[in-house]
Amino acid sequence: MTAPLDPLALDVVRVVVALGAVVVLPAGLRLLGDDVVPRSSAAGWPVVGILAGVAVWLPVGPAAALLAVPFAAACGFLAGCAARLTVRGPWRRPWTACTVVSLATPAAGAAALVAERAGWGLLGFSGDYLALTVPHMLFAGFGACLVAGLLARAVPSLAGTVGAVAAPVGVLVVLLGYFVSDGVELVGAVLLTAGLWCAAGAASGLGRGRVHPRAARALTVAVVVSMTLALWWAMGEATGLPHPDLGWMVATHGILNAGAVVVCVLLALRIVGSAAGTRGGSDELTYTPVGGTRTGDRPPGFRSLQVRHLVLAGADERDRDRVGEALRTGRVHAAAGVDVRIEGGRTVPGARVETSIGAGPFRVTEPCRVVWATPDGFGYGTLPGHLFRGEEAFTVELDDVGLWFVVVAYSTPAVGWVRALGPLVVVGQRLYVRLLARGARRVAVRRAGDGARRVRAGAR
Repeated sequence: MTAPLDPLALDVVRVVVALGAVVVLPAGLRLLGDDVVPRSSAAGWPVVGILAGVAVWLPVGPAAALLAVPFAAACGFLAGCAARLTVRGPWRRPWTACTVVSLATPAAGAAALVAERAGWGLLGFSGDYLALTVPHMLFAGFGACLVAGLLARAVPSLAGTVGAVAAPVGVLVVLLGYFVSDGVELVGAVLLTAGLWCAAGAASGLGRGRVHPRAARALTVAVVVSMTLALWWAMGEATGLPHPDLGWMVATHGILNAGAVVVCVLLALRIVGSAAGTRGGSDELTYTPVGGTRTGDRPPGFRSLQVRHLVLAGADERDRDRVGEALRTGRVHAAAGVDVRIEGGRTVPGARVETSIGAGPFRVTEPCRVVWATPDGFGYGTLPGHLFRGEEAFTVELDDVGLWFVVVAYSTPAVGWVRALGPLVVVGQRLYVRLLARGARRVAVRRAGDGARRVRAGAR
């Protein structure tokens, strides 16, 4: 390694480490599932990641090292899961090696994190070298191998198989090169680059049509550019040819690589959720009791929500009927910018409803089934693949003040990483209701000759 990192580059490394510990590792474990990692969706994973993320911003010393210890213990547990998978296989599947390496390498990064935060050396390395080892193990070791394995599994192809083999071998050879020579590290960089390029080539088929092609192309470009820079760096270190300094590499290769891995993992999470939702078309609702948003029966352990937004002052029954009809046919959601697909085009009891919000790889699709309906609205419950378990009702109410958009719900997170968000879940739900209320207002004022009617926004 050449000159030490400047303060700005160190800050970028800290951000990347926190991103890997808090987002990439917990999300990736959820993709692997409980068969590979027991309690893979537990809230403890992002919690220890947050502690590690805080540790990298503290001054070097005992306090910073102590905060990193829980993360190191959790990564040690993952190494044990890797050892168990190594024993039981099955090695006939090309993605098994990816999974083993992805589970084993965070332990190396976590050990480096504890040592660097304590100001110690580790196996002859210290300072910036240890600091850079952490994101490499989280993103190249865990994230990139995980993505390569998932692609090989989801999109069977020659490119995907080559990527699933070359990526983990490349990571291990790079790790060996730390101790042997820059030449060995260059060989590992070539293998890892080839593996990730092949994985990027397989990404065009990721999700079998559930991913926008522009998202796949953007990810491919990010991976190709990022790994070209890595190859340039390794070649320069091994041969003495001109190559970028560390600060420039952190600002380019580091950010591109981290961004590509994060997007790939989140994209895969959405695909898994979408696939689960599709499989859940004939499944049962994921909660009890059913119909509580109409009867008022709230189950224990569920968080309740009841919000009213005024959408049209001085409204009459015709306004109520018109907005109610728009609500039951999905036009209120559409006016709010939420994609909605209703089986049969109308919310009748038993109809399947899928709402989708977001853009590109960050689009989230939630499957539900209508459990009751009236002329003024409907209630639906969650199906397998939804991020929550529970029921939500959307209705319109008319009184002396005007027309109100009313949402009543009870829910609980269905996955660990959502549960770990705590109070932010409530904030997100209220923002979503406010968004839908805006859609209801847009529908309410679209009556011929009614453009002069004043709409007051508010909640009671």
